[in-house]
Amino acid sequence: METAPGLAEILGHFSWDVPWLVALIGAEAAYVWAFRGSRNMGRGHRHPWWKLWSFSAAILLIAAATVTPLEHYGNEVLWLNFLGFLLLTMIAAPLIAMSSPLTLALRATGPVGRSRIRRVYRGRVMSALTFPAVTWLGFAVATYAWQFSPLTDMATRNDLVRDLQQSTLLVVSVLFWWPALGCDPVRVQMNHPLRVFYIGVEMVHKGLFGGMFLSMTSPFHDGFATHLPAWAPSPMTDQRVGILILWIGGNLIFVLALVFLVRQWMLYETRNTARIDRRLALGREAARQKRLALEQVFERGV
Repeated sequence: METAPGLAEILGHFSWDVPWLVALIGAEAAYVWAFRGSRNMGRGHRHPWWKLWSFSAAILLIAAATVTPLEHYGNEVLWLNFLGFLLLTMIAAPLIAMSSPLTLALRATGPVGRSRIRRVYRGRVMSALTFPAVTWLGFAVATYAWQFSPLTDMATRNDLVRDLQQSTLLVVSVLFWWPALGCDPVRVQMNHPLRVFYIGVEMVHKGLFGGMFLSMTSPFHDGFATHLPAWAPSPMTDQRVGILILWIGGNLIFVLALVFLVRQWMLYETRNTARIDRRLALGREAARQKRLALEQVFERGV
């Protein structure tokens, strides 16, 4: 019986995919450059340090899914393949959204650059791509198309299809989380109740489909079932572990996102209440001053 690969063999399977490495290193360098520029501005324009860590963590997770041995063994074992999907769609994507790259770009560029950026994200194309109904539908369709169709087996045999699969999943996932978390400006803004509903619907949707696939009694990816290494679990165990990774891991991320949104909602309501109280206090003070002025006028008249 074939034994499981050792550490030396595992480490020998870094893919060193040049397009991914260039894109990831370039994205990190651009973010760090813009971040350093924002730290030289006034206090109100400085990008928070935690957003830099969020973006850098996302880059590392994308690298783990695309250029490390996880990418190689993900083409042989389904649960490792789905683990890579989880890293891209449910962890790296929301981390990118939380790092507010668009806000950072607006802070780091001059007036001309800011004007150009605003024209792009307020334009018809970006307005359509970031419309909540479109982002939700795109995320649902793309994830199921790439995870639960023959395209999954095709991607394991063709590097170009695999790169297209990973990049597509990453893009649709970032677009899904962008309006949900509300950390960057977007043309169509959802209020906090709608954001909670948006995430909650997707959580229920993913849960129902996860339960459906978990209840299957035969493998739905023939390519993985036929070519599993001898050291891997049985095809059905491999499939069920993969579904559980997506189901449990995804639901955990959704719960954390809901906690984050509810906290943001509470902070917003606290700030809004304080603003209303200040406005009412100013109104009462203005009315009092007006009443005093009128009383003085009447007293002088008498």
